[in-house]
Amino acid sequence: MTPFRAHPILSPVLGLEGYYEPASIDEALDILRRGNGKPFAGGTDVIINLRRRTVTYKGLVNIKRLPGIADWSTEPGEGLHIGAATPFRDLESSPSVTQRYSALAESIRVIGSVQLRNMATIGGNLCNASPAADSAPALIVSKATVTFTGNGDGTRSCLVEQFFSGPGRSILDPDGLLLSLEIPEPESNSGDCFQRFTPRGALDIAVVSAASRITLDRSSGRVQEAVIALGAVAPTPVRAGKAEEVLVGHEPTPDLMAQAAKIAKEECNPISDIRGSASYRQALVEVLVRRTLEQALERAQR
Repeated sequence: MTPFRAHPILSPVLGLEGYYEPASIDEALDILRRGNGKPFAGGTDVIINLRRRTVTYKGLVNIKRLPGIADWSTEPGEGLHIGAATPFRDLESSPSVTQRYSALAESIRVIGSVQLRNMATIGGNLCNASPAADSAPALIVSKATVTFTGNGDGTRSCLVEQFFSGPGRSILDPDGLLLSLEIPEPESNSGDCFQRFTPRGALDIAVVSAASRITLDRSSGRVQEAVIALGAVAPTPVRAGKAEEVLVGHEPTPDLMAQAAKIAKEECNPISDIRGSASYRQALVEVLVRRTLEQALERAQR
């Protein structure tokens, strides 16, 4: 067993007893089951929370070097496999990712700064479970699934949209680990897009974010499938199911997409806070959904 030891920098600054560096996933899970620490890889959220004293942990469990957890791969026709500890910058720097997974690439580009994306991981962004998590709407429209473990039940998988249970909460057990994500290969007759609104642009949290995917029927050109996901407008990232339904089976005209955007506006239930009122957020939903649908349609028609 890797010893629970003091970290020369983190421990005195953050008031930790120490941290673990497990050599395997089984060892990491054993440490977590004994309640000895919080798992982290990039640490961009965990360290900030510790410094602010908004949370307390006995220690930290560094999972960054676990075998396979930071590996990712993609081949045409085989989809995209992403280890949970994969830094965002690795994906952002890949032409195969940016060319084939447009919405995901667009969501990654707006996460913090380049320096932060070199550290921040896709698994950490999901496990943080913020309703405004930038990667979540893009992953939802991409039909991504997450694989995770814990609670002695082996591994389980679910769609990303099923992973969140509330603000800052997910279905991941306290002693569990998010292991990987799988994104299916996009169909050639589909297109997707992600956009968000922030007052300052970079280094800010989304007031509203939206992602859309449109798949066209190859013969008629009508909408075969539509997926619309929203962020920062509910306790968790959500899909706009009624707006999706109004599109399916119809010719994707500008008027139809505008109608879907209005329906999406009414489907969400945002709060008012320092970043925007509920009515302001609803107005933004209508704008962003229309824009992402238009861009997704253009990409599907290419």
